[in-house]
Amino acid sequence: MRLIKKLFVSACVAVVATLALPITKALAEEPLQVGFLHENPVGQGGWTLSHELARKKVDEYFQGRVVTTAIDGIAPGVDAERILTKYARDGKDLIFATSFGYLNPVKKVAQRYRKTTFEHASGYLQAANVGTFQIRAYQGRYLSGILAGKTTKADVIGYVGSFPIPEVLRGINAFTLGVQSVNPNAKVELIWTNSWSDPAKEKEATELLIAKGADVITHHTESASVIKAAAQAGVYGIGYQSDRAAAGGEYHLASVVHNWFPIYKEIIEEKLAGTWQSKNRWVGVEKDASQLVSLNSNIPQATLDLIDQARAAMISGEVNVFRGPITDQASVVQIAAGESADDAYLLSMQWLVKGVNGQLDAN
Repeated sequence: MRLIKKLFVSACVAVVATLALPITKALAEEPLQVGFLHENPVGQGGWTLSHELARKKVDEYFQGRVVTTAIDGIAPGVDAERILTKYARDGKDLIFATSFGYLNPVKKVAQRYRKTTFEHASGYLQAANVGTFQIRAYQGRYLSGILAGKTTKADVIGYVGSFPIPEVLRGINAFTLGVQSVNPNAKVELIWTNSWSDPAKEKEATELLIAKGADVITHHTESASVIKAAAQAGVYGIGYQSDRAAAGGEYHLASVVHNWFPIYKEIIEEKLAGTWQSKNRWVGVEKDASQLVSLNSNIPQATLDLIDQARAAMISGEVNVFRGPITDQASVVQIAAGESADDAYLLSMQWLVKGVNGQLDAN
């Protein structure tokens, strides 16, 4: 009798174990649920479009191991907090908040949902479940400055800026340093719009820069209005954030674009492997995160070679965009000769390099 009972128990254990295998396997293959939150509509282009293109690459690359969801057109504040909360309640494992304005909503929601991982673009506050990430877009800006410096005939280059925050100031300064590396006589004329996206103001600023003699214009704004206005006036434009070739036609010189996919890929792979840790990720040309695309076919080969050489030197470490001596508009040395600005300094930059004509204050 004992032998029969023992055999019966063993058989039951075997059956339960067999039944458990598919369940365990199914759980192991449960896809990672990833949510994306965008401030502006994807169709507007620019910053948001660059994130959306990277999200689509994520879907393609991970092929079912990851399920992504994206919501765009969500303003910072209570609306962002509401969507982030919904994502967390719905069981999202990882949430990418792609606007700097989402900093406070991410902070609040992450404190309530500590098992959910949050990644905040261009932010600076980390927590146990909150990481931050950014692209060294200033590297691409420097390369586009080389292009502008070699292209201008008037030695006047226009720049339409949004707000005088460190991210934007880094871009203006890096661009100007790139210009100066090949054309010390050129000046950069700066006009602020006090908006990330205001097509009418951007068009007006572009027309004013052209009236000041600018024959190459670039921008740090969300729409394609600057490139369109420049093209209509027969002036070369250098786009930003996403490819603006369609807006500029034959007058589109190039675009500095953000490639977020390498960052998303790295973060998601860490989540899948269970190795994710909170940190600030800041990557650039070494991972092809800042790119110069759709270069005009009329650009001389010698100029293209200069750009390629500078990019290779950045990757090798031979060239650091913010290596001194660098002085500001008031001729004050901001970075001494032989020294290089560290990330903490770059993240708090609040000055304009000598050679920029424009106010530091946007008002």
